[in-house]
Amino acid sequence: MVSSPFKLLLGAAFAATALLDIAIAGDCSNGPFAPMMMIGMRDPETHEGVVPFCSTLHDVGVPVTGLDVWYDTDEGVNAIQIQYANGDRHGIFGVPGSSPQHQSIDWEYSKTFVDSFSLWGNGGGAKLGNIRMVLTDGREFDVGNRHDTRSKKTEFPVDVGAGVMLGFAGWGSNDIKQGNALFLKSQIDHITMTDPVFDDSPENLNAQQKGIELQIVDSYDHQNDLNTTINWSFETTVDVHTSVSTTTSVTKTYGVAVSVTWEASILAFSVGGGVEMSYEYSETNEKVETKEEDISRTITEGEEREE
Repeated sequence: MVSSPFKLLLGAAFAATALLDIAIAGDCSNGPFAPMMMIGMRDPETHEGVVPFCSTLHDVGVPVTGLDVWYDTDEGVNAIQIQYANGDRHGIFGVPGSSPQHQSIDWEYSKTFVDSFSLWGNGGGAKLGNIRMVLTDGREFDVGNRHDTRSKKTEFPVDVGAGVMLGFAGWGSNDIKQGNALFLKSQIDHITMTDPVFDDSPENLNAQQKGIELQIVDSYDHQNDLNTTINWSFETTVDVHTSVSTTTSVTKTYGVAVSVTWEASILAFSVGGGVEMSYEYSETNEKVETKEEDISRTITEGEEREE
């Protein structure tokens, strides 16, 4: 069990499985979250036997991909379990008990996002009453005391930010007294980096001729010992291999790939491309250029020339 300042108070009406034994799987008060609100019981911290719970894996970049909710259409939400993209399940928070209703939903985090999410109290300020979520694929998840007109009087729409759910937090005992969903506050489409800084400037490198070497393609000696002028020529071919090593990576951060675009040029050698961030790998691209030299010269009588 992870130690935390929050103590689990377990009694006869609150089974040991009522809250996940890792009560604080992450920090639900600090993170890349959209504005949050707690809906349900007023001042739950003042009620004996009511303890806080927090479920999130935002610190390791794992989003929520499913919910299980046990509820009573007359009373509201009794228990909730959170499923994550890595297969982890947190909860059950609260106690399913004799809940007459149970519903679950799951989605693919890289293709489906949360379009809207709303919470209701139970109409008496005693517990979380209703949860309604609509996904971008058109599915709706509506659970709780939805037939109780008291709880439907005030809907509390939650800011879903980028539409990526990162966790769920609240207060519970034998049911869910108060609840709050955590969402990624904004989506990063891409980052553009400009004005890259090099260890040395192109001007200095050019002045020092760094990386520039004289290469003799071929040589041929010919002497004219005749009394007439002769013409001569030779041809040669050289393959020049230019190897460019680039490092690219990708990070599916909460189901959203973060793209970095970069470009730079140095010593008349232009480099450009897109980079995505984490699963790092190196890729080497080799370019082969063929240079052909066709050299012709005229040597006059008695002249010796070397090329």
